[in-house]
Amino acid sequence: MPFFLNLTSERCGWIPNPLEVPDSIVEEYRWVMGLSVTEMEIMHGAYRKDNLNSLFMLRDVSFLNNIPAKLKDDLVDVNPIAPEKLRVLKQMLKDRFHENQVNFYKCQYDGVDSDGKVELKGLDDFSKTVFQFFKTRIEEQYPLEEKTTDPYRQIMESHESFMRNRSASVLGRNDILEQIKEHIVSVGVDKALLLLGGPGTGKSSIMARVADVSVEKAISRDIPGSPDQGWHVFYHFVGAIPGSPDLEACLKRLLKELNIINESKMPKDLETTCQVACSALSNPNTKPVIIIIDALNQFDESKESTVLNWLPVKLAPQVRCVFSMIDDTPQHKTLKSRSSKPVELFVTPLDMESRKAIVVESLGKYNKKLDEEQMTSLLSKESSQNPLWLSIACEELRVYGLFEKLTKKIKSFPDGLLSLLESVLSRFEDESGGQLVVATLCLLECSKTGLLERELLMILGNPKNITPSKDVKKIKSDQTIKNPLAASNWARVYRVLKPFLRPFGDSGEGRLDFYHRSLSKAVRAKYFKQDSWKNIWWHTVLAKYFETIENMDRQSEEYPYHLTKCDDKEKLREYLKQWRVFHHFYHPEFSGELLAFWRTVGDKSELFDCYTESLENMNNNPNVDREEISLHYEKVARVVMQSGDVDRCFNLLQSALALEDELGAKPMRMMQLYNVAATMHNERLTLHDFITKAMMPDLKECISFRRKAIRISEQLTERSEKYKYERAFSLMKLAFNLKTWFVLKGDNNLSAQEGFDLGVESLKEAKELYEELGDKGHVAECMMNEGLLLGEVDQEGALEIYRKAEVICIQTYGEVSVLSSRMFTNIAILLEEMNNYDEAYTYFKNGLSSKIQVFGDDHPQTGRLKRVLQEPAYQRLARQEQQQNQQR
Repeated sequence: MPFFLNLTSERCGWIPNPLEVPDSIVEEYRWVMGLSVTEMEIMHGAYRKDNLNSLFMLRDVSFLNNIPAKLKDDLVDVNPIAPEKLRVLKQMLKDRFHENQVNFYKCQYDGVDSDGKVELKGLDDFSKTVFQFFKTRIEEQYPLEEKTTDPYRQIMESHESFMRNRSASVLGRNDILEQIKEHIVSVGVDKALLLLGGPGTGKSSIMARVADVSVEKAISRDIPGSPDQGWHVFYHFVGAIPGSPDLEACLKRLLKELNIINESKMPKDLETTCQVACSALSNPNTKPVIIIIDALNQFDESKESTVLNWLPVKLAPQVRCVFSMIDDTPQHKTLKSRSSKPVELFVTPLDMESRKAIVVESLGKYNKKLDEEQMTSLLSKESSQNPLWLSIACEELRVYGLFEKLTKKIKSFPDGLLSLLESVLSRFEDESGGQLVVATLCLLECSKTGLLERELLMILGNPKNITPSKDVKKIKSDQTIKNPLAASNWARVYRVLKPFLRPFGDSGEGRLDFYHRSLSKAVRAKYFKQDSWKNIWWHTVLAKYFETIENMDRQSEEYPYHLTKCDDKEKLREYLKQWRVFHHFYHPEFSGELLAFWRTVGDKSELFDCYTESLENMNNNPNVDREEISLHYEKVARVVMQSGDVDRCFNLLQSALALEDELGAKPMRMMQLYNVAATMHNERLTLHDFITKAMMPDLKECISFRRKAIRISEQLTERSEKYKYERAFSLMKLAFNLKTWFVLKGDNNLSAQEGFDLGVESLKEAKELYEELGDKGHVAECMMNEGLLLGEVDQEGALEIYRKAEVICIQTYGEVSVLSSRMFTNIAILLEEMNNYDEAYTYFKNGLSSKIQVFGDDHPQTGRLKRVLQEPAYQRLARQEQQQNQQR
């Protein structure tokens, strides 16, 4: 947010009439006719944005009492409406902003200066207030000391910066904006709106304006449909900031802003995140939200980003989704193929009036304009209906120095966006640095998330990096050269590229990347299409550079990515073996990035062998702390289990347990390790299709380790929220395993009945803990597990519990969620066992519908229910249902 200071006295300022405000200014600043210039400054700089960095100093009118009569006319507005306007303005400021942002100050008349202008005194309090306010705001926004900041908040602010920039000028799109507005405010909307169009048609600017206006309207509660809670606006611009194409990160930010997840309830991977998101967006209890995602088709390629299983077929009544994408992409085809089809809105070509306005505004900023013949020539180009083509053409005309040849220059512009961009790239080469410009463009294109200016300067400072060669060995260790590119050379390159580059965020140190993905395509077409080996060269240059830097965040972001692109498996293996790299990528639930890189290196046995060797070396080193060694064994065991290598992770865990015994078996560590061991055995249990005696060895170990962990947790004095979650989760998982134990009739150490009673007792405590935590979803899951357990002895009682759990589940997650799909399926199975096939059929159908939306059409759980519904009894019910529908 900008820092804004307003000084209001007894004058409201100049009020221009409509003819005095250019159309471009009206459009860009959303000018409100009848307001003074001062009021519009307040509106634009503070009021619409609810700007926390704005300060209003309102002068007390008593100041006028000591002013000589002949000087008052200069200080008081003669406009008869001024007093009322000022009264309303001051009241609006008090109503809108925090108390510390609106201050009344006093001062005194202190004569006149040599020019006859009034001088003031008594402004010490005024100056202290202004100084302290901005000092505080600057320290909060740019703290000198290091402190932990919420990464999700930082990402949101970066998207906000992009939104403000892109929404500043949107010409000729009022009809589209109005249709999107109608979709958002309409009642009974249960499907997404798609804004469709080709590259460069202005979709991002439209989406930015939609987001900007929606935020403004949501703050002022001007969006109908949720008078009590108001609407939350979530916006995400894919490709606008580093990491924005990561679907998992985007959805987690959405869920966090909706208060659906927190750090203690974070989904472990993309699949789980999609399931939670699908549940939230179909749940009528989710807080009202408007979701605006630009360039939906540009998320990183994955099954989830293509089939969109995070987006329910039917949205909850208080959820609005507006997405932009290129038409006929896989994402567009997926949404069109659904039974509930989205609303489609195509970005039409710019009309002639809008095209002319863009040209006038673009060149007018630099006091340049075209004559009638030149304007006609430019707008006669078919591609001038594309806003990006037109903007690039205007930029080319702006920098063209020969006015007498301007008409010829216009005629030389090629039709087609990529063709124009390639011609622009050729000009860059000819005029501003030749191969240096090419190298800059290629490095930016090959980078994963853009490059910092200082990174570019260091790479370009090595002359051997600039000219590609098929012999990549020439790069070798030349990155040891520490001299950056000379500032004068960089200035020539940056001057021509600046209009086409976008720094991420407001900081000058933001990463540089292309302003639009069409430029990326043009760079690939011009510099990579004919010589594919150049791709390897530039990735190798980047790999060599990032191999040497110390910043772990940047290195981990870029270095392994470039090794993968170069297919350098040996270096990637050596990099992943480093403990600092392992710890950076490690996550106790699921280390997705780490595992993905290891899959590039080889199979899961390679991962196991590499880390086992490193663990042995660490274990044999007398200088390494034994507690550290134990932690490393545990973490590697978790990663090996996450890779699917369940058998070999046991040896690693046994080593960790043995080390902890040596160290005195501290309760907290033993509890953690026992839970990991129980999870590992449970993973092996999931490999069985049916409950059989063959499960008993792993089931015994799983129950034993879980009970050990629970017993130890009773000794711990800490009773934090995290402790409660972990204990409740362990109790619930134990009860689930005890249901299988009961079915398998138990053994001599723990009878079936004892197991049953322990399961009921465990669920009771787990449910109480979840109720303390206010976690209704897990309360419903505990009740479902209670129904599963009770169903073995009392089907009617189990069905009653299921019914109650179903109500809570749907209230919490809606009908489309992982738990809902399990709930429907378990109820259907019980009803089938009770010979109630009619109702079982309905629940199996509901379960299938939920699983298709949550897991996808080809998931094993979905396939299982499809097979159930193909059984003769359910096929007969399906035919009856079809006949009844035809008769209606």
